[in-house]
Amino acid sequence: MTCSLPARLRPLVRFGAVARSVAYSGARKALWAALALAQPVCWAQAQAQAPALAASSTLPASRLAAQWEGPALVGQLQLRLIVLDAERGAVAAALTVGSPQCSGGLDSLGQWQRGTLVLKPYRPELDAAACEVRVRVDVDGRRAWVSETGCGAYRGAACVFEGRLQAR
Repeated sequence: MTCSLPARLRPLVRFGAVARSVAYSGARKALWAALALAQPVCWAQAQAQAPALAASSTLPASRLAAQWEGPALVGQLQLRLIVLDAERGAVAAALTVGSPQCSGGLDSLGQWQRGTLVLKPYRPELDAAACEVRVRVDVDGRRAWVSETGCGAYRGAACVFEGRLQAR
């Protein structure tokens, strides 16, 4: 399965015919829910293409790029980093995702460990699941892959904090 939006929509043609008989807003919600179900397959393909991870001794936190941008599964991702303590790998981060359908943002504190930046909300939402975003950085420190767990309270239903980033 290819991960382009038209490719994800092709299997949903029959669904679209049924959805037209439902009220417009209900059909639109159902369509986005169906698209969201296709995203994990696409993310699995992106993970298979990920390069070797940076070792913590190879790429210190002080060499992490300050700004990152790239495509999300839906929309665009942007990550801005400030290294707070290079020795301990502590960072502050602002992660945003946006598209015409939805948007989201997460202000977080993070930890750089063995080629992966682990971000958690600075101010967690009340009654929200535990949110964690992982940013896997390649050996050169120029490309990264983002994945999330439990961050629905910080973004729209159709957007996810998952995709590829390029250092700017």
